[in-house]
Amino acid sequence: MERMEMDVMMIRVNACMQSGRYAEARRLLEQVLEEEPAHGVAHGMLGWMCWSLVDDHARALVHFRNAVRWAPGHAVTWMHYLHLLAGDGLEAELHEAYGRALGVAGIDRAEVHLLVAHYLERTGRDADALTVYRNALRAAASHAAEGEARTAIARVRRRMHRARWARLWG
Repeated sequence: MERMEMDVMMIRVNACMQSGRYAEARRLLEQVLEEEPAHGVAHGMLGWMCWSLVDDHARALVHFRNAVRWAPGHAVTWMHYLHLLAGDGLEAELHEAYGRALGVAGIDRAEVHLLVAHYLERTGRDADALTVYRNALRAAASHAAEGEARTAIARVRRRMHRARWARLWG
């Protein structure tokens, strides 16, 4: 399949995805990958479908790994990949992907930091979460991201202070 045909196919995939015709989009994505197995964006889209629509995290993870390997500059795929890793508790891979994702041009660095900080907070590592939330605050490019980071910092600091007082008085 020549490049122009591949581009037209991906445009059709996007149209199908936007209109909710996921079965057709999946069929087209599989055709794209059959013709070009190293098409990172197609792997990313198929990974998203497996993760969010089919709830097949193992297959989604395979597609996301291929996507970031062959389309390392596609910020949307990185965010979906990080969400999957954090949600499934794949900490070692999350840590490695987190560092790589911060180097992707155009990615919302504050959102990446917030995602990882939420994971750390959820797993009970408040001191580490606080550090990453502060990184999110420094990277914030919008009032919403700044507000979310400030709120999270205040929440984690209150919890840390309560724990410190409980140890002193308990």
